[in-house]
Amino acid sequence: MRWLVLAITAAILGIGPISPAAAAQTEPSACTHTPTILDAADFLLAEPATFPNFWRDRFGDDAAYLKIRYGGLAYAEGTALIAGLEKRSHPPLRIVELRLAYAKTSDRAAMIAGMQPLPNAKSIVPQLGLPAFHVLVTEDGGDWLLGELGHLQTLDLNQASDAAKAIAAALSVLDDAAKTQFAQRAENAGVWLLALEMRAVKDDLSDYVAYLDKLPPHKGNRTGFIRNALYSADLRPSFDISKQPAEVQALDRQNDMGPAIRQVGQLVAYSPQAAILLPLVNETGDLRLGTTVAAALNAQIAAKQLDPINDPDAVTTAMLDGIDYVLGHRKREDNLRHALIFEAQGETADSFIDRALARSTLTSFMQSNGAEPPPRPKLLTGAFPWEQWVGLASRLKAGETISPEDRIVAADLMIAADRPSDALAFLKTAGDWKTAVLRAHGLALALDRRCADLLRPPMPLWQPLYRFEPR
Repeated sequence: MRWLVLAITAAILGIGPISPAAAAQTEPSACTHTPTILDAADFLLAEPATFPNFWRDRFGDDAAYLKIRYGGLAYAEGTALIAGLEKRSHPPLRIVELRLAYAKTSDRAAMIAGMQPLPNAKSIVPQLGLPAFHVLVTEDGGDWLLGELGHLQTLDLNQASDAAKAIAAALSVLDDAAKTQFAQRAENAGVWLLALEMRAVKDDLSDYVAYLDKLPPHKGNRTGFIRNALYSADLRPSFDISKQPAEVQALDRQNDMGPAIRQVGQLVAYSPQAAILLPLVNETGDLRLGTTVAAALNAQIAAKQLDPINDPDAVTTAMLDGIDYVLGHRKREDNLRHALIFEAQGETADSFIDRALARSTLTSFMQSNGAEPPPRPKLLTGAFPWEQWVGLASRLKAGETISPEDRIVAADLMIAADRPSDALAFLKTAGDWKTAVLRAHGLALALDRRCADLLRPPMPLWQPLYRFEPR
């Protein structure tokens, strides 16, 4: 019944496109969480004594970026940090992207000149990444990128198409006037793939639809082009379907997917973990996950009844409640058991959501002196060790020493207590290093959102841009 009321409320309010919940937007060095963010970055940058089998450094690039920005490193210091990481036997996966984004224009040109295409690639463009694409246009003018992508377009259309989508995503943070200008430059240079994609990331798709008439013959199906652009646009909170060309609106009305995806897109902008709704919609076909669940949560966030920045676990818990309302508990568990959370990189959705629910449930207990521990939440999966968590919470409140084997859970409980620095201290000394690194990265991302929000991606489900102040 509660979810029915929330859905009706959202419909009455007529929630339209609203901007994502903003973080405090504090200067990085001035945020109260800066010391913990820097401590987490140092932990993530430290290599293990013995590398686990098949291990890859998925977090060192984010950590280095946070260290440079929140630590206020001078250009020489930041350059030395990145160079040292790049020389490692297991360098961070996106270290080249970070290095190119951080470099000054003259240094970046020399770096690019020394790069070679990866095997089976016809150009170095596919390996540059969003941060490099962004600065190659906004800082370097974009001429080299247009020329190189144009050359790739003649050699491998698929690689060029993927690169064009990534370039457009990197530049989606620009205003529509700047997007139009660069789209026209791409068109004038004959790089039709990029001219098309730059128009696709505009809030007004009129220019995109008009440009379809200019495409080279046999380059795709018009309806397919519009449908692809529409799906991506639906995920952007700034996109307003009512202001689109008649052809786009007519295609949108052919099914009920658009209204559902637009609500999910808005919620993902608020809370990245809500991206789990997208595969759920795809797997179950139940659009109420967007039109009922996401819409109700968006209404609550807009009304400041939920705070996705300072209390993301409450949003996750409410989302879980809504998923169960729509799908039922068993169907939800079946669908999330093997699904992955995009941002968690390695943790299944059911584990991620279980922990969020447990933290949210134990928040009052962890933050008060005399409260009794709450009963087990009904929404938890059957395998979740609730009694272990409650027992450990009581031991933490009593000031007992926690063994290394229990410190992963202890860190979660410190997050519930809103003591992130203590949470990180437990992670740094936990017995399970791989899990500790994963959780420390998640903690750093959450604290960044509460501060300068530097790692917010340009569009939902894309990687962050690694943007820097003038160097």
